[in-house]
Amino acid sequence: MKRISIIIALCLIVSVFWSISLDESISLAKQNNKDLLSSKEDLQKAEQTYYQVRANIYPQLNVVGAYSLNKTYLPDSAIVPPIDLSLGLDPDTASPNDYYLANVMSAALNSLVPSSPMEEGSMALSLQMQQVLFTGGKLNYGIKTADIYRNIQQLNYQLKEQDIILKTTQMFYSCLLADKLVNVQEAALETARHHLARVEAFANEGLVSDFDVMRARLEVAKLEPQLMQAQNSRDLALSAFRTQIGVNDPTIVPEGNLVLPPKLDITLDEALTQGLENRIELTMAKKGTEVADLQLKTEKAGYFPNLALQASAALYTKADEYAIEGDDFGTNYSIGLGISFPLFNGFATKAKVNSAKSSYRQSQYQEQKYEDLIRLEITQNYQKLRHAEKNYLVQEENMKMAERSLQLAQLRYENQVGIQLEVFDAQTTLSAIQLQYFQSIYEVISATRELQKSLGMNF
Repeated sequence: MKRISIIIALCLIVSVFWSISLDESISLAKQNNKDLLSSKEDLQKAEQTYYQVRANIYPQLNVVGAYSLNKTYLPDSAIVPPIDLSLGLDPDTASPNDYYLANVMSAALNSLVPSSPMEEGSMALSLQMQQVLFTGGKLNYGIKTADIYRNIQQLNYQLKEQDIILKTTQMFYSCLLADKLVNVQEAALETARHHLARVEAFANEGLVSDFDVMRARLEVAKLEPQLMQAQNSRDLALSAFRTQIGVNDPTIVPEGNLVLPPKLDITLDEALTQGLENRIELTMAKKGTEVADLQLKTEKAGYFPNLALQASAALYTKADEYAIEGDDFGTNYSIGLGISFPLFNGFATKAKVNSAKSSYRQSQYQEQKYEDLIRLEITQNYQKLRHAEKNYLVQEENMKMAERSLQLAQLRYENQVGIQLEVFDAQTTLSAIQLQYFQSIYEVISATRELQKSLGMNF
């Protein structure tokens, strides 16, 4: 029965908390981040834009058709009586041939007189083809621009992915740090309360003064709000972490150890060289300069003529009644070259070229600006990491001294050379240094990740 109770208790503990590793956190963040998902859609749109522009190098074929039925009612004033030329012949002198010719002419004239209503049927079907032959290079530049834009969107997606990985990693270790700080504060408060109980017991026996009791109570009163603040900071860190990974589950807690990452053994000059070679932002800026250069060439192509081939094959018919017979169809074929040569447009092309030149120079300035900012960022992150590493070494030595001090205080107390207050002071000092020690580990982890990102490294 006792074994069953233990198993049930373990199952309840597992169901209350869902521990998640760093890799799982990063995977969830990439799956659920709305900005990254939106950037992925931008990448898909850029891909389709490239195919749309490239489609202009192929022949454009269109089938155009129409079928119509017309029925027209003429006004009475437009309808003339039937013409009979035989009425104008003299019966005494007209011969049969004269009457024959008069009837033929009357029929011909009457055929020209519109009748009401008039019914017409028509149908037309045409296959049209247009092929661009020469545009002064504008089509080629457009395809290259669309391809570069597609690459820029791919780089932008990778950049957002790196930002998400860095932010998720920092939040993950921030939660581990917050949990460590809560544990240290809880242990410190427990020690203070235990010390207070002993001091109050000694006070009842008259072994310590009221000042010692008041000091112990003040120490407990000081640590209680610190513990509440640490717990609140942990809750806020967990809430921000869950929002970052896109899973609003209060049972999710990061699982891992707050340990130092592998040391980046690299000089500042090597870091600057590597960063300038690998940074995505600088690559995007260079591609932006390439786009500006292509835009300039496109505007210059406005001075050249455009040449296109046009061809069509048409099948058509028209009948004086709704019914269309097989012999009512006709065909038409055509082919030709179209050319457009700019002669004068009020110097608009020249203005466009000058504007494109300015945009090109702006892109070059922007590229240089990004390079300067990246140098500054790498230098700052490099120095930040080195300072964090030095601070960790100092805190590590402080931890050793604080632990040794506690051991000596306990040894002195056990040998009745020291007092309990010395042990409590040593424990309090150790708790404070533990906070700084864990904080220094987190600073090294965060600074290492930031430097790796500024160097363009994948992690």
